[in-house]
Amino acid sequence: MPDKSVGEKIKATRLEGFQVLVISGSDHVEFLQGQLTQDLATLKTSGTSLAGWASAKGRLLAAGQLIAAGDEIWWPLPADIIKGVAKRLQMFVLRADVKIVISTTPISGLFGLDGQDQLRIAGESVQIGTGPTRLADHSLVVGVVGDPDRAWLIGPTAETTRFKPADESTWILQSIRTGLPFIVATTQELFIPQMLNLDLIGAISFDKGCYVGQEIVARTQNLGRIKRRMYRFTTDQATNLPPGAGLYGPGNATGKVVIFSEQGTRGELLAVLPIEDASGAWFADQARNIKLNNQPLPYQADPGTSGELT
Repeated sequence: MPDKSVGEKIKATRLEGFQVLVISGSDHVEFLQGQLTQDLATLKTSGTSLAGWASAKGRLLAAGQLIAAGDEIWWPLPADIIKGVAKRLQMFVLRADVKIVISTTPISGLFGLDGQDQLRIAGESVQIGTGPTRLADHSLVVGVVGDPDRAWLIGPTAETTRFKPADESTWILQSIRTGLPFIVATTQELFIPQMLNLDLIGAISFDKGCYVGQEIVARTQNLGRIKRRMYRFTTDQATNLPPGAGLYGPGNATGKVVIFSEQGTRGELLAVLPIEDASGAWFADQARNIKLNNQPLPYQADPGTSGELT
């Protein structure tokens, strides 16, 4: 039976496509500070923030939400990249006291919060929007940064508590609609952070010290060289548009799919396109039979703008 303590509108899905990377050790904050686009000081006040991890060439290897969990940082990531991310991060540890582990703890996504800031989950009162909350069984609940309708539920409660069911594709669809991207195996090293609007959703700090790829990210921002941005589209017919697939626009302009969700006979996606061609006609196929319909994002994706998602 559904857990009525969370309300009739609350739904949940087991996120089988995600796993949690756990980073710990006495040097783990300082270590990540030198790796990620985000200033880890934000975790001291908010307990959670968005971040990206790039190569030395400034190309994204991962992006998502960091969660402060006591003496650890938890990072939910797509399962198809997490082993590679853990292995590559480990190469930078050297003599630092840092432990990087892929957790087997279950993850669920909660839907339908509708901005409410307090829930009851498994008989406990949970405050949403004030950072992570620990449950008695050490499970963790935290709202999705930039989306007041969703929350992560990580730990044993994600497996034992029953909610109204939702499909995992609903989680991906909501990520698309809120403009919150993530990287999968086929899109690693395709995009610099600004192409995925990470500067617009508060996932990049331009005031912190050096980190991997920082020179490219800073130069792109300071010299106004943001030539591509991420936009949201729908299709009026079902089609397979996996992440990394090509899109076709005005003239010889091309784009790349970031995330796609098929919804019955329709589809929704986030895609990176040249800014100067973004308002033109775009298609999912080279024959230009499957038209893409431009849809709004909850923030403005214009060249040279920066800010945080509200």
